[in-house]
Amino acid sequence: MRQRARQRRGAAEQAILDATEALLVDRDFRDLTVEEVMASTGLSRTTFYRYFPDLDAVLLRRLLELAGELGGAATAWLQDPRTGLEAGIEFVTMVKDHARLLLAFDQTASAGTEIGETWRAFIQDITDRCAQFVVDLCAEGSCDVAQPHETARALVAMTIRYLLETFSLDGTTDVQRAAETLADIWQRTLFSTGIAKPPMPD
Repeated sequence: MRQRARQRRGAAEQAILDATEALLVDRDFRDLTVEEVMASTGLSRTTFYRYFPDLDAVLLRRLLELAGELGGAATAWLQDPRTGLEAGIEFVTMVKDHARLLLAFDQTASAGTEIGETWRAFIQDITDRCAQFVVDLCAEGSCDVAQPHETARALVAMTIRYLLETFSLDGTTDVQRAAETLADIWQRTLFSTGIAKPPMPD
């Protein structure tokens, strides 16, 4: 009996989470209503409030789920200093698959909500991992950027903004091209080998 109740609860919660993300494909989170979400699930409005206090709670739940997955993919992206960035295809694919949802997180980041705080904490975690990666590269002599932490912060901010705009607003760039573009930028920034330098003045 209890197992069936847990299964029903899990199914209802998942339906609400999926419906919310699906509706974000063509509208902003701020324009979304509980009525629209529940109409999409075929469940009653009362059922929504049995599991979530508001739509912010739905978004926060999804953010917490995605943060772990994206964090793991980002870590894999930084495994090898020369070719590991190509593994960013997995990270880029995940962003593409959830682009409108991630944009909703980003749009709430300055609103002082728990969603915004959690999103900023996620970005900071990725930035810290990247900063350690750059510091390690510098320590082993593979990289000589002057400001490792600021370089990491700039690269992460650029990457997130580029991917959100590419897949939630533009949609004309495929995953392979986006991943290759980012890999090229990261490698040219972090590694001096093979990069043309301006000629020295006479």
